[in-house]
Amino acid sequence: MTGMATHSKSHDRTLYAAGAIILSVVFFVAINVLVNAVFTDTRIDLTADRMFTLSPGTKEVLSDIREPILLRVYQSEEVKELGPFYATHANRVNELLDEYARLAGGQLIVERYDPQPFSPEEDLAVSDGVRGVQFDNSGNQLFFGIAGRNSTDDVHAIPFLSSDRANFLEYDLTRLVHDLANPKKPAVAVIGDVPLRGTQATRFRQWLVLEVMQQVFDVRFPTTPVEVIDEDAEILILAQPGNLDEQTLYAIDQFVMRGGRILAFVDPFAEALSQPGPGGAPPTPPGNAVTTMEPLFEAWGIEIPADKVVGDRGSAVRVRAFHDGRQVVTDYLPWLGLNGSAFTRSDVVTGNLNQVNLRSAGWIERRDGSEAKVEPLITTTPDSAEIPVEDVRVTPDPVKILAAFKPEGRSYAVAARVSGPARSAFPDGPPEAVEAPEVRAAHKAASDTPLNMIVVADADILADQNWAQVQRLLGQSITVPIANNGDFAVNALDNLSGSSGLISLRGRGFNIRPFEILQAMERDAEQQFRAKEVTLLEKIADTQRKIQDLQQKEKEGGVLLTAEQQETIETFRGEMLDLRRELRDVQHALRKDVDQLETWIRILNIWTVPVVFCVVAIVLAVVRRRRAIRYQAAQVH
Repeated sequence: MTGMATHSKSHDRTLYAAGAIILSVVFFVAINVLVNAVFTDTRIDLTADRMFTLSPGTKEVLSDIREPILLRVYQSEEVKELGPFYATHANRVNELLDEYARLAGGQLIVERYDPQPFSPEEDLAVSDGVRGVQFDNSGNQLFFGIAGRNSTDDVHAIPFLSSDRANFLEYDLTRLVHDLANPKKPAVAVIGDVPLRGTQATRFRQWLVLEVMQQVFDVRFPTTPVEVIDEDAEILILAQPGNLDEQTLYAIDQFVMRGGRILAFVDPFAEALSQPGPGGAPPTPPGNAVTTMEPLFEAWGIEIPADKVVGDRGSAVRVRAFHDGRQVVTDYLPWLGLNGSAFTRSDVVTGNLNQVNLRSAGWIERRDGSEAKVEPLITTTPDSAEIPVEDVRVTPDPVKILAAFKPEGRSYAVAARVSGPARSAFPDGPPEAVEAPEVRAAHKAASDTPLNMIVVADADILADQNWAQVQRLLGQSITVPIANNGDFAVNALDNLSGSSGLISLRGRGFNIRPFEILQAMERDAEQQFRAKEVTLLEKIADTQRKIQDLQQKEKEGGVLLTAEQQETIETFRGEMLDLRRELRDVQHALRKDVDQLETWIRILNIWTVPVVFCVVAIVLAVVRRRRAIRYQAAQVH
């Protein structure tokens, strides 16, 4: 009877367990249905960078809409057939637009269309600037874009909403709405040698940073020499101005005296201007922008050394280079990938940035005795030091630069905000080159408003290859940022023009999370072994020269070497073999610790979760087994 009772109770427990599982599944499904139906506007963002939480900038832009804006979403049903990424991306686009419409308080109207082949909707999409892409062999086109129209019939479009830019979706949508709500763009003038509009070698394809600027600003390029900067220009960009005459310098000076704002990119060595010309012709050497700008820098109270760049072992970019006839991977100290603590988080221009790439940058300092206020925006790590420009100008050797590098324990400001009293660099009046009477009569020796400028000691920050990649998708070109260089430039312009709505969005969506421990170990290994490697290579080269000298004497004199000389050669050869063996040991040690740590990281990434689950399963099995034994023992008694 006891056995039958035990069996019956065991059977009941099994039924109870099965029923509990079924009820749990039903309860889970019911909760999900209820949540989806009731909490349609509720979101919980658990990402580290709050990627799915609307920024204050977006809310500010939406609340500032004064006249209705119409957004037309053209989405073909076949978009979801492109894969799960596009299905998820399409859902997020539509959810985000619904949220935008809710926050805009009726000022944002969203219409949705499915453009079928040869339909009026397809014609409307094409006329609105939305681009179709071919997705099958039948020639049918797929549409997934947005076009916006404001009350004055201005039309702006995102031709194709690529999933590659999913992390930048909020910025792209908010910028579209912002441009429609603010159709009048602030005027910006550009003076300098940086070929933002492209060159003959690139078929005059303009730089990506210029395209980004033109989306927000009316960008102009006055022809030099310049007598007067356009009066309606709010900001002047100085993009490596290495060939300016005195008349143009005076025009810049008076622009500042009238309260104009400056965004300057002035570089002791602009690599973008040292590229070969058409057919591999050597580039035309540009003027030294730092030297050219010296009279204005002195008046503004700042200084950028003209013959040195900054190297930073803590932020150096790893490159492939040839050293002693072989390819090596090493840190190139003048190329910097700055992130994290490099940015001044309290400043709106750099507060949201994650990564900025520089090449052969200088640094900004306040002049002794100056009243200027220099506030760093981007700085190097304390593991930095100065490098002569001549070491990087022609065929630089990254290994030699690293071996000779001695950090100075200080950080350098490669970008800074400059403010303070504004006094003219021409206190005695216009130079003789200025002949126009009205210009001479309007001379100002000092400004009524303080300086308002942002200075960057690097012009290569603007170059495409340093911050963006162009990818091909379904026959279309999609630009995907790999750094925040473009964001920084446009943030600076926005801030100088007094606009702040979009600044908080730039930098969101892109985040670099480097393996900092690995990078630190690699840098330490480089510093420890590269200097020894260079010393060994020099000894090997010296030994080879000695052997060659003895052999050359034998060849020229026609006399056989003596036994002692032969023995000397053999000794040198033995030393050279020992040196090469030691060199191989050094080169092996260069990667040993790093490789070991990488192996452990792989093991942890691959096996940690399975091992944890196995341990938990074993523990649960043991616990359940012991409970079963105790229960059976209790039943027997």
